[in-house]
Amino acid sequence: MAGRNPNSLETILPNENRDVQSQWSVVMSTTHIPGMDNAAGGGGAVGPVGRRYLRSGALALGGFLTMQCRVAASALTGGFFLFILFFVSATAALANPMRHFEVYLGQWSISGPGRAFRIIPIFDGIGIAICINSLVRAVNCCTIAAISVIYVVHSVSDSKLPYTYCRDFDLKPYDPIVRDVSNLTLREFRFSLATGEIGDDELMDGTANGDELHNMRGLDAAKPKHLTHKIMLCKEEYSSGYPVLYSTPAYNFFYVEVVSYRSEHNFGQFNMPLVLSIIFVWLTLWGIIISERWSYGRLIWNNMYSWLVIIPWLWSILLLIISVLKFCTLSKDIRKVYRIGVKEIVWGIADALEVALFVHSASTGTELIHGKGLNHYASGHIDPALNGENVWHSGLLVVLTGLHSSGAAVCALVDYIQPNTKAVYNMYESTLWMIPMYSKCMLVGNYSHFLSALIFGGLSMSYMIVAYTCLKTALHTIFEYNVKLVFAEQIVVAGTVLSCFGLSLVYTTTGGIALLESVDAIMTGVTMPLICLLELVAILYLYRSPDFISDMNIATEENACSTRLQTQWQIMPIITCIALVLKAIALSFAEMPQVFVVAALVPLVAVLLSVPLKAAHNAYKCYKRAQRNRT
Repeated sequence: MAGRNPNSLETILPNENRDVQSQWSVVMSTTHIPGMDNAAGGGGAVGPVGRRYLRSGALALGGFLTMQCRVAASALTGGFFLFILFFVSATAALANPMRHFEVYLGQWSISGPGRAFRIIPIFDGIGIAICINSLVRAVNCCTIAAISVIYVVHSVSDSKLPYTYCRDFDLKPYDPIVRDVSNLTLREFRFSLATGEIGDDELMDGTANGDELHNMRGLDAAKPKHLTHKIMLCKEEYSSGYPVLYSTPAYNFFYVEVVSYRSEHNFGQFNMPLVLSIIFVWLTLWGIIISERWSYGRLIWNNMYSWLVIIPWLWSILLLIISVLKFCTLSKDIRKVYRIGVKEIVWGIADALEVALFVHSASTGTELIHGKGLNHYASGHIDPALNGENVWHSGLLVVLTGLHSSGAAVCALVDYIQPNTKAVYNMYESTLWMIPMYSKCMLVGNYSHFLSALIFGGLSMSYMIVAYTCLKTALHTIFEYNVKLVFAEQIVVAGTVLSCFGLSLVYTTTGGIALLESVDAIMTGVTMPLICLLELVAILYLYRSPDFISDMNIATEENACSTRLQTQWQIMPIITCIALVLKAIALSFAEMPQVFVVAALVPLVAVLLSVPLKAAHNAYKCYKRAQRNRT
């Protein structure tokens, strides 16, 4: 095959023997399931063309993940430069080899998440855990996409953007209060602006204590400059500590109108505009799946257009340009005051590990299926180009993450937000405050509506594409576990979509935003590294014999990469455990209401139980089979 090393060695399950059980594996290929191609995609593309299509789809998915709010929120709360430093290290030490592992496992087994671990019956339930994780991630992404859609609708339909004025809890509009705030006060007391209750001495005298002067970068501590700025504030207040930001019109619009957050948390009152937006998002995804069925006669896992790779680059560059232009309108004295500082190193490391795994699609099963597709195009051989491309893949994602984080950091300067200057001002694990911050950053003269529509249109598209991929991965896994369901394909699709839509309605209730951020924090901070750890333990269990070295040499074609990966395989479980522990500790300081954090543990418990329950089920089946054999 063109583009393949002629000395490439065959896999344990070569192309001509895909349906033959070997002594090494009981994994059966799902390539020949009637009416369904689980991996290839590309509308019938073959050879190098199909391979490039599959590779572009994987890169596009990672690119869209770099656009999401979690990336920028982690960079800002942990300190931008510290985060980038740890993020690059985490990518090299954990995320890049983890992706290589998942792709390699898919190539070796020619299977997706539902079958790749059947070689080890005790870990067969990992596929179920991946399926649950993917479905919950799809529900979360669709909800956030719906929130972004609301911003797009307002951007193109309103003569005056709604995040330039205030609304009370009855949604009656009123003009914000304009306050003059000194630069020293804004630096140290700006988060108390949320209450709208600031004394005149705090506002105008400019007096600073020792701690304030210590944090004033770029100013002469002996001669503080008494600059003042006008800030628009809303008067709405919450009795609880969440949300942490709601004083300016942009945050007031987000919390009061868009997500209808109230201090009295209940699930009985629905936010109808958000409900309609969620219906639109789910119908769009469902319609794409149905159209795919009509076009190709079957579901295709990675049916992603190659040109989608361009969108994350354009979006990130546009955000960076807009934020820099907005920042340049500030006076030089103000620009000296507002700098992103450094938060605790422990949180910076934890966020970097989490985001590195996040943007590499870890724990969702997409890379397992990607590897299966690469094996398909390599005609039963381990793809020889994987090693170099894996490095390029991670390098491009690092650049995209840096672009997005840089734009968000400059937007934070424009918005007078440095979340890491006050310990009492806690933004741990909260991510969606990025959305109103972006809206404030987009207010650039007569172009505000256009820029807002572009930024939030791209944001909603990124969440929808990630949700679509997670949904298709979960369906792939369901069909792998029960092949007979393929013959009721559209019924399974309808049941899955409607079930996920029903779950997403919980997020549209009063206080639903706190539940959404709690579930998102648990799924990315704890569930994601937990599933990665289970995968690593499974592969180490599988390769407890010298066969591991032999298979790695086959996978890497006897090059230096095999030695590097063999070493990393031994330390990756330790690094993953560290990530899991650090994020669990960070979650104990999360600002979300405790009741929602507890409720968010439900999907985590389901993931935890899936592996032992499936192992017990397999053991019971073996026992019954042995009983039948005796009789």
